[in-house]
Amino acid sequence: MSATSRRAALAELDRAVAALAPYMVSADDVATLARLQTEVARLRHPPAPAPLGLSDFDPTRFQRLIDLTGPAMAGTLLLHLAEDLTRCRELALSGAETLDWDALREGSHILISLAGSAGALSLQAMAEALNTSAHAKDDAASRALVPGLVAELDALIALVRATPVPTGGAG
Repeated sequence: MSATSRRAALAELDRAVAALAPYMVSADDVATLARLQTEVARLRHPPAPAPLGLSDFDPTRFQRLIDLTGPAMAGTLLLHLAEDLTRCRELALSGAETLDWDALREGSHILISLAGSAGALSLQAMAEALNTSAHAKDDAASRALVPGLVAELDALIALVRATPVPTGGAG
């Protein structure tokens, strides 16, 4: 079903529920009507799927990022976001393995912005901690942070890749 067809069907459902309102007289009927209205609203704005592996994720930030680009550029945004996150992943892994402080600082610095913009708040906090430990050249802390960071990063990359590109049209 296209987005336009879905909106039209939901508009028809709204009209049908509104048409029932005058005939709902009992408390049970009124409660049922309220539940119907709540469910129609839920169908109109389904929640984002809970991404596995992200311990603190704000789906409204992620959606706002997509909305800001608009339908024409959302596909490009998602593609570049996945590529940039993958590059941060590579920098974190290689940097931790060889204690390449420049790679750790670069990857974590970029990841702070990307994760925050995408609503991956726990990943953003991990990237901030990794950046701090890389600046301090703390090998134990840096190596300890990378596995959890990469797990959350993998979850965010999977979420970005699985996100459907929005279609244009009037809402």
